[in-house]
Amino acid sequence: MTTAHEKDYAGCLFIGDPHVAASPPGHRLDDYRETVLEKLAFCLDLARDRRLLPIVLGDLFHVPRDNPNELLVDLMDLFRPVKPWVLVGNHDKYQARYTRDVSLAVLEAAGVVRLLSEAGPAASLAMAGRQVLLGAAPDWTPLPKRVDRQGHDFVIWVAHHNLQFPDYEAGRIALTEIPGVDLVVNGHIHTPKPPQQRGATLWLNPGSLTRISRSPVTRSVRPGVTIWWAGSGQLERVEVPARPFEEVFPPLDESGFSGDGEMDASRFIRGLENLALRKTTEGVGLKAFLEANLDSHDPVDRIIWDLYQEVMHHDRKE
Repeated sequence: MTTAHEKDYAGCLFIGDPHVAASPPGHRLDDYRETVLEKLAFCLDLARDRRLLPIVLGDLFHVPRDNPNELLVDLMDLFRPVKPWVLVGNHDKYQARYTRDVSLAVLEAAGVVRLLSEAGPAASLAMAGRQVLLGAAPDWTPLPKRVDRQGHDFVIWVAHHNLQFPDYEAGRIALTEIPGVDLVVNGHIHTPKPPQQRGATLWLNPGSLTRISRSPVTRSVRPGVTIWWAGSGQLERVEVPARPFEEVFPPLDESGFSGDGEMDASRFIRGLENLALRKTTEGVGLKAFLEANLDSHDPVDRIIWDLYQEVMHHDRKE
């Protein structure tokens, strides 16, 4: 566990899944690369101005490998002065494994991020005159059942899981009190959720930094980040500048079609381009299905996941 006393932070800035990519994911029509880098720059400026420790809650990248070198260099330049903590998410791993050939490992090797890749206590931090224990539960690692506070004034755990927040049907892990943990902050779920108190543990899901899917729910979402102030223990949500939904996604209704029912040609072509991208880089398939439906706390589900990893690892070696 790291002990970080080099800076007395005022609190933490929790940044939900950025999904950095060189090409627009999903149905986005904008210059997505520029958009996501601007959002990250806004967050890091906010962290610097308010003396906050920036923590990315997983899925820094949209695809784990083959991101352009120019994009990696841009991230190095952006992160080097701040060196944010980054939790490993499912999109950061290749074939369900965090290995040296993924883009996040390049940033780690360059020394521009502090990686949260293993489950358990990660750092002891000085914040507003208080000692804060930071723990992690990266993608497909268990949350603790209880935590020894080790004399810390406050304990925060960051996670990247399908948690059972209200109105989230894919939730697999129940929200319960974790003795010794004051705050659990979760990534992975892109829609912001109201904080949920379970005993002495508060569960928080800030939502993703960027909008990936085109849906009525996404249309109503305002991307934002959450500040935890160490002195008061209060939470503050800060909206991140974002263009209107209609400027970055095709319309959800018939307004995107001409009077004879034909889709506008430019939008049709962009849609084909994005479809090709999804088929070649995102690989929606067995891995996504297993991640959405298996419970890492269930012994049988764990066996299924281990078999999947064994098969994928074997295929990779061949």
